[in-house]
Amino acid sequence: MTVLKELRKRFPSHQYLYFGDTANVPYGSKSPTQIRALCREAALKMESHGIEALVIACNTAASIALNEFKQVLNTLPILDVVEAGVESIVEAIPDGRAPALVLGTRATVRSRIYSDWLRIKSPEVRVFEQECPLLVPLIEEGWIEHPILGLTVEEYVREYRNLEPGAALLACTHYPWIRKAFEDRLPGWNILDSAGALARIAGKRLLLEHDHDPGLHPPVTWFFSDPDALSRHIREEIGPALSKL
Repeated sequence: MTVLKELRKRFPSHQYLYFGDTANVPYGSKSPTQIRALCREAALKMESHGIEALVIACNTAASIALNEFKQVLNTLPILDVVEAGVESIVEAIPDGRAPALVLGTRATVRSRIYSDWLRIKSPEVRVFEQECPLLVPLIEEGWIEHPILGLTVEEYVREYRNLEPGAALLACTHYPWIRKAFEDRLPGWNILDSAGALARIAGKRLLLEHDHDPGLHPPVTWFFSDPDALSRHIREEIGPALSKL
């Protein structure tokens, strides 16, 4: 949803179909085999709706199952948040001197995809990766400002405060909901998320025009594998028009 919000802000005249696999969250604690199977199933469902391009707005899915999406949707342009996240780090640390901290799910971090891509794109950058497996369940529960969430973030980032401040990437599209929790506990760090970078990539790859006309804003078509599993704060954000895919 954080990625969708940025895309709609920049390109409001386009139609968007959003699929959230709420029956199977969180992905980040699942095995790569499970993640690939779920992503292949999701790709087949999206294909049946005649989409013209796909945005993988989940770091875990992009880290583990990009090939599954490409195999099913082999004629469509596919954009993903991992490429966008790497781009945002390279832009934030152009000389490669400051450290980069990647905060993500267990599956994303263990894939080592950010380290691998950054080694190619910006070999000088020192990359640290931190698993944050408890955050997605807390966010899904709606505990955005709960003290337990703050203590959990504190535990995950404690050791990195001893480093020279650099760029910290929220490498999970849930984490922008709790951006302030990271900003408060990583003073001096440049907190990044991949939504803006992905929107810029989408504009270039899909030749989308940046349009601010508020009259050109068709509603999103929302699909969820289990609409009843939506938390209250997400449901309030979306509104009543929900369907099952």
